[in-house]
Amino acid sequence: MKYVVPKVASSANEIENGSNEKNFPNPGLGIRHLQSLLLFLCVFCGYLQRVNLSVTIVAMTKFKDTEEKQIRGFPTYEWDNDICSYLHAAFFLGYFVMNFPAACLGVHFNVKRLLLVTFVVNGVLSCLTPLLINFHYTGSNEMLLQFKSWAGIGNWRALIVLRAVQGILQAFMFPTIHAISAKWAPPNERSRLVGFILSGIPFGTMVTLAGSGLLASNPYLGWPSVFYVSGASGLIWSLFWAWFGSSSPATHSAISSEEYNYITSKLPPEKTEKKVPWFNILTSVHVWAIIVAHTAHNWGFWLLLSEMPTFLHAVSGFNIKSDGLLSSMPYVTMWLLQFPVMWIADRLNKRGVTSITASRKIWTSIGQWGGAISLVALGYLDSNTTAAVALYVVSVGIGCCCNVGFNVNHMDLTSNYAGILMGLSNAFGATGGFGAPLIVSIFVEDVSSVSEWRIVFYIGAGILFFGNLFFAIFASGKTQSWNNKYTNIQT
Repeated sequence: MKYVVPKVASSANEIENGSNEKNFPNPGLGIRHLQSLLLFLCVFCGYLQRVNLSVTIVAMTKFKDTEEKQIRGFPTYEWDNDICSYLHAAFFLGYFVMNFPAACLGVHFNVKRLLLVTFVVNGVLSCLTPLLINFHYTGSNEMLLQFKSWAGIGNWRALIVLRAVQGILQAFMFPTIHAISAKWAPPNERSRLVGFILSGIPFGTMVTLAGSGLLASNPYLGWPSVFYVSGASGLIWSLFWAWFGSSSPATHSAISSEEYNYITSKLPPEKTEKKVPWFNILTSVHVWAIIVAHTAHNWGFWLLLSEMPTFLHAVSGFNIKSDGLLSSMPYVTMWLLQFPVMWIADRLNKRGVTSITASRKIWTSIGQWGGAISLVALGYLDSNTTAAVALYVVSVGIGCCCNVGFNVNHMDLTSNYAGILMGLSNAFGATGGFGAPLIVSIFVEDVSSVSEWRIVFYIGAGILFFGNLFFAIFASGKTQSWNNKYTNIQT
């Protein structure tokens, strides 16, 4: 295959606005779209494995229909609320701890292989989960007897360790995806290609919420099938990724010279040394703008998704979790909105209506300030359940705007260290997973008290407002000079 040496963009503005496109015309549908599809499916399968326990734990825990479940051959366990909380938290603890180290490892190892290996192991662990839970030893081996005694009912302590390991492995997903996407997505197509990849988050979540209940309640499949299906999906994806996936256009054997030159002509040169300009990254206000926005977004996101069902049930007596389809509606809305949002964002950039910097700020503001307004309004809709549910769905749905805002901005600043930036921002952002429920535990003593919930919503809205304000002031869509610090071409 013969490639033309592409012209490297000579200025940050040229890279930012994609003005280099005239040198190599858009070749249309190509390998970059295949990579986007593969990475979308990666996120989808990852969220099947991440969310599966949230649904199946209801079928696994003893309730009034315990005898019926046991007759069907699917045992249930006497897990109290504390044990269930530990099981939920285990994944996110491993995820939080490993995010930044995973991004650093991506600098020194092939990111395609890192993603492949971690996904294969994660899929195997998902498939092994029912076997671990149902492991019951009645022999005389002292070591296995000690394990049985330590593991507890349903081997819940062992399950905590397994879920934590899965969290550690999934911590590699987004840093490696960002590192790969930064090499495949030209600036004027970044909102579309990466926005589509990130739409795997709501898509995977809504499929899990809607489908896991059906599998778990099936008298022939039961709750173990949820883990088998989610694990098998990851293993099947791994086969396709091993065959068709690639870390960059330069390493893909089937890419045409036209598409290769089209992509690389719009991106800065790749790094030639396995070094990271840590001082430049950690002292960059543009990087901290992403970190602050990501952290604020996750606090608002988890406050809405983890606590709103409790608010609706306690204040208005409406149980949104009782209906699998209804509980998945926020994710359905987010996924459907993602497509027009990412198309509009790229069209505005391409036509010069907005620069990439302005685009990232505008879409982040819609997602975060829109969410802030929704949180404040929710505190005054206790008597109108329909309006509260509708506002809840819409407020979660518009969060998709952030996927073409700050969530893509890592790649704008640096194509060579986008994975490092994602590891940083995602590590800080993971605090929202346990921080948002902590706010509720501090300020809400009576879950039926609207005034106490209102305080929580004000705090969440404040975090979103100031997080986006910081991003709006300090964010940039221009490639930073330190991106080329360890390349053959200096800027």
